[in-house]
Amino acid sequence: MISLLTGQVVLAGYGVLMIAGGLMGYLKGGSKVSLFAGAIAGGLCVGATWLSVEQPGDGLTLGALVAFLLAGVFINRFAKTRKLVPAGVILLLSLLVGALLMALLQDLGLSPPEIEA
Repeated sequence: MISLLTGQVVLAGYGVLMIAGGLMGYLKGGSKVSLFAGAIAGGLCVGATWLSVEQPGDGLTLGALVAFLLAGVFINRFAKTRKLVPAGVILLLSLLVGALLMALLQDLGLSPPEIEA
């Protein structure tokens, strides 16, 4: 069984890695898109971690959503480039983080927030 604290640490670490990856993409290749995408995705993950302190269901759901969205982006990049670094690594990491957060939601009996119509 995974604890809430473990999930929060994993989510925060994932967010920091996304920010660092975007910065590396900018410094190595001059990619402003990588810089902004990494900052946005990482910022959302760090924000989701902070949200999960008060509202665990909402924060963990947001973190899982970001992780699975990034997995969708990087599966496309990996299919095009066939390069393990960075596309394959980020794809696998995103799938693992997303699955861990969804499992944690299930274990804690938390459900994603309901959308009112």
